[in-house]
Amino acid sequence: MKVLFQARPDFMKTPAGDTVQMVSTGQELKKLGVEIHLSTDPNHDLSPYDLVHIFNITRIKESYLFFLNAQKQRKKVVLSPIYWPPNTYFKREGASPNALSVWKHMQPMRARLVRECDLLLPNSQIEMDVLRQDFPKSAAYEVIPNGFPDSFIGATPQLFREQFPDLPQEFVLCAARISPRKNQLWLAKACQDLNLPLVLLGPVNDPAYYKSVTATSNVTHLGTLQGALLASAYSAAKAHALPSWFETPGLSSLEASACGTLIISTDQGSPQEYFQDMALYVHPMDDQSLRTALEQSLNASPLPLMKHVHNHYSWSKVGKMMLEIYQKLING
Repeated sequence: MKVLFQARPDFMKTPAGDTVQMVSTGQELKKLGVEIHLSTDPNHDLSPYDLVHIFNITRIKESYLFFLNAQKQRKKVVLSPIYWPPNTYFKREGASPNALSVWKHMQPMRARLVRECDLLLPNSQIEMDVLRQDFPKSAAYEVIPNGFPDSFIGATPQLFREQFPDLPQEFVLCAARISPRKNQLWLAKACQDLNLPLVLLGPVNDPAYYKSVTATSNVTHLGTLQGALLASAYSAAKAHALPSWFETPGLSSLEASACGTLIISTDQGSPQEYFQDMALYVHPMDDQSLRTALEQSLNASPLPLMKHVHNHYSWSKVGKMMLEIYQKLING
């Protein structure tokens, strides 16, 4: 079986959740014998492939061109939409005044992909319900969750502590690109009010925002960590907080929970479908919710969620689910 993955051209230069989802899924499928190729070319020759898998309709322009090319060459299309309507985020204080109108202008393109692809693969039932609200005519679907690396099971703080010996023993961690959508400034201010050290991991997407976030004295930014060192960082943290404006469900929340770290998550998007009542939730427009969650995190247990995530959300399980879906689609 040969499958072509297609995504935005800067998926490696500017990594985000779609990057992790695509790369991790591809790695697991390769282990299962699937030949996976990656392309950002909207005119790619598709003749060698059994199907095309397109990731992300938030950045719709490129995905729309990939889709048109696949239709032209009569190839089956699988679509991982990674979709959540950003209306509240675009209406927040300080947002670009044109952002929401630009988003709405692109909705017909998203509607066509959702309607005419051969199979939708939302990351949750909640995401699918929202897709149906925004696009009443939609293709058949199968829920394929996000995952965490199997190697993260059993992570310990030792490697991280050796690498960063000067950090405090207890700290709150946030692993995400530094950008207004991830809401780190809100988190930094809340941690400062409670005298909690905050460690940030991830690339800087917005330099001006980054400057504001790191202006508070309790914040340390360590850049981007990967593999065993990232898992160890999760394990070393008292809690992992991702108070974003929305998540589907937040890959770093999944990863941190797999490493035995308590999760503080936004309640916007699909986190509650994954984490149920085993995480602490905050609303991005409710200051008290974040303060309360940070206080509760000092005494809550991460173990129930860790066991739940281990049982349901490893990338190896996701890869097997994806292979089964591909086989069904190819075989009609």
